[in-house]
Amino acid sequence: MSNKWLTGITLGICLNIISCSNSSSLDDNVVVAVVNNEEILLDQFKRELKVHKKKFRVQGSEESAPGELLWLKNRALEQIVQNTLFRQEAKKNNIEISHEELSEALLKTEVGYAEDSLNKKLEFEGLSRKEWENIIENNLLINKLINNFVNSKVSVSDVEMLRYFQANEAEFHKREQVRALHIMVETEEEIRQIQKELESKQKDFSGLAREYSLSPEGVRGGDLGYFEAGQMPEEFDNVFNLKIDGVSGIIRTPYGFHLFKVVDKVDDRKMGFDESKKQVKEALFQELQDKAFQKWLVQLKKKSVIDINYEFFEKIN
Repeated sequence: MSNKWLTGITLGICLNIISCSNSSSLDDNVVVAVVNNEEILLDQFKRELKVHKKKFRVQGSEESAPGELLWLKNRALEQIVQNTLFRQEAKKNNIEISHEELSEALLKTEVGYAEDSLNKKLEFEGLSRKEWENIIENNLLINKLINNFVNSKVSVSDVEMLRYFQANEAEFHKREQVRALHIMVETEEEIRQIQKELESKQKDFSGLAREYSLSPEGVRGGDLGYFEAGQMPEEFDNVFNLKIDGVSGIIRTPYGFHLFKVVDKVDDRKMGFDESKKQVKEALFQELQDKAFQKWLVQLKKKSVIDINYEFFEKIN
């Protein structure tokens, strides 16, 4: 099951309303929701809402419009409720993450970050080291739960793969790919200074990536390898409009300021079944796993009791 299912899934069940006696104080210890007798406090919700604001609002620090804020609040609440259900289900089934599993995942994540760049990235995102470790541990736990109860029960045959390929043949082709170098820094001042150094040809793009970039590929001279449109955040789609050796303008995202340099391009072409087999299998597996996950999630929610403090929830901003 891909991580996309860890966010944005509607609750899809009848939620009860808890009366609110002191919501106007916005006390961080006020209960926002209760999931199977487990309380979700305002402090936890505010942290999740902050993450969603950073994730979905690319530019600016101005206040959200009422409709946007409501959407973000609902997304944050859905995320918390769903992850709480997953943790409860994992505990009930004695699913745990060992110290060795967590250490390995942390090391894999840290590989490639130059010197203090990981700490700078966490500081920019407003996360402590412990919060970062907790997020990774929680994701590992949820993935193990879903693998045990959903993914491991899904299988496909060669006949099913061929039938799927024939029905979706137009989707199986090598799309246009670019190979690009990437630099990400925290401030606009830094990225503009890098632009000046590029223009003066004092240093090449790879050297500047090794020296300044906060992204893991910085130690490789910013080399992202080959990727297709849609594999990267949509803010980076304009990279495909660059010619070979072309450098992008400054791109701003919630994670910082970016520059790209295209070093190679590969045109798109159609693929046969044998060449597509791995991609067909992955696509079919994903489709079947998604269906199985949705069915499992509905059953999980049906047997759960979820109460939302709507009166207080509406006042959170």
